[in-house]
Amino acid sequence: MTFVLMEEKDLDLVCELEGQCFKNPWDHKQCLYELRENPFSQGILLKEEEQIVGYAFLWITFELAQLARIGIDPKLRQKGYGTILMKHLIEIAQRQGCDVFTLEVRESNQQARALYESSGLIEINRSKQYYPDGEDAIVYSMGI
Repeated sequence: MTFVLMEEKDLDLVCELEGQCFKNPWDHKQCLYELRENPFSQGILLKEEEQIVGYAFLWITFELAQLARIGIDPKLRQKGYGTILMKHLIEIAQRQGCDVFTLEVRESNQQARALYESSGLIEINRSKQYYPDGEDAIVYSMGI
């Protein structure tokens, strides 16, 4: 398995995975913004034998790391890729001097919540009606 920085040539597949992973997926324009214009964003790919199995957008703002997106190919879930990618993202944040790692997740996304909790994050807050369909977000955080 390898980790590589996302490039524009990867966006078609990343956007395809976004559509498979999220109720409100980011479109090509939003993903392109993360790569070209957001100075705090890093796009990371997890590859196995040149196949993209997962991706993430991580925002590093001074001492704060925020996981903006993470997705694992639905056909390849339950194989430990999410854990491997989360560990790498936390390591990136540590190397870049972050003190805190945080994220928001749909309350109903039990699989993702289990991943975050097994990675050491704890639930710290609830953002009521955070998502366009009115679902609450659970805020997770950890000191690193």
